[in-house]
Amino acid sequence: MKRVLHIGSTYVFALLFIGAGIFHVIEPSGFARMMPGWPFPYVMIYATACLEWLLAILLLLPNVRIVAAKTIAVYLVLIFPANLFAAREGIPFPGQESTDQSLLWIRLIGQPILIIWVMSIAKWEKKLKQ
Repeated sequence: MKRVLHIGSTYVFALLFIGAGIFHVIEPSGFARMMPGWPFPYVMIYATACLEWLLAILLLLPNVRIVAAKTIAVYLVLIFPANLFAAREGIPFPGQESTDQSLLWIRLIGQPILIIWVMSIAKWEKKLKQ
C-alpha cells in the first residue's frame, strides 16, 4: 500500500509541475511582473517552464527520481525570492488583475510544503531501493 501511495504522490507532484510549466507559457506576463530588473524575463519564464517539464518527467523515472526530487527542491528554493517579492509588492497572481494581499503571503507557505513533499518522494524512493 505504501508503494502505491508513493507512486501516486510522485505522479500527482509531476502533474502539478507540468501544469505549472503550462501556466508559465499561458501567462508569461504575469510571471514577468515578478522579475523586474531581470534581463530577458520572458526567456527566463519559458526556460523555467521547460525546466519544470523536464524535472517532472525525470521525477517519473525511477532510476533518476532521487536526483530529480532533490533538484526540484533546490529549484523551489531558488524561485522563492520571486514569490516573496510578489507578496511584498502586491503583484497579483499570474492571470489575475488583482489578488488579496493576504493570499500572496499565504502562497509563500506553499513552497516549503512542496519542498517537504518532493523530499519525501526522494526519501521513499531511497527506502524502496534498499
